[in-house]
Amino acid sequence: MLTNHLIIIPGLGNNIKGHILATAGFKKFNIVPYIFDTKWRIEENGFEEKFKRALKLVDSLASKNSKISIMGNSAGSSFAINLFANRKNQIDKIIINCGRVRDGDWPWFTFDQATKLSPSFRESVLWAQKFEKNFTNADRKKILTLRPIFDEIVPPLTVPIRGAKNEIIPLIGHSLTITLNMTLLKNKVVNFILK
Repeated sequence: MLTNHLIIIPGLGNNIKGHILATAGFKKFNIVPYIFDTKWRIEENGFEEKFKRALKLVDSLASKNSKISIMGNSAGSSFAINLFANRKNQIDKIIINCGRVRDGDWPWFTFDQATKLSPSFRESVLWAQKFEKNFTNADRKKILTLRPIFDEIVPPLTVPIRGAKNEIIPLIGHSLTITLNMTLLKNKVVNFILK
């Protein structure tokens, strides 16, 4: 039986235990979640060191009898795009869950402020917006973006990707929408992975 591996990349809060609990329900759909500890606020020789660790995880899960998908939550979304850009042949689907994949500001919250506590997050976003420009139509069809009606943290124009499946969830709030997309509303993600 084909196994679906789902690498989940948390946001700046990096709540590993919370993500493990939130994604336990994926297993009943034959989707095995792996929470990648990004350590956003610990600079381990910059972003590239984190990225190399993630590439090793993708490579270790790649086999003929499995499919790999990646879900980036909040800050993890740009990281997911970067992984996909570097491992297109190994990654089947990408889910962007309320996360920016390019720079951009809210009137009350600039990109510089959003990335101030994590230079690696800033670098990840700048890589992602560069890589995304070169995605083919086939690449874009492998991407699902999810965002609420109103997100107080992530500006709306920094989430959707042209040619991807871009959906607005009828909710308000950043953290609430991320959590519900992994729990009560997970069927949207599950169906995208399995189709």
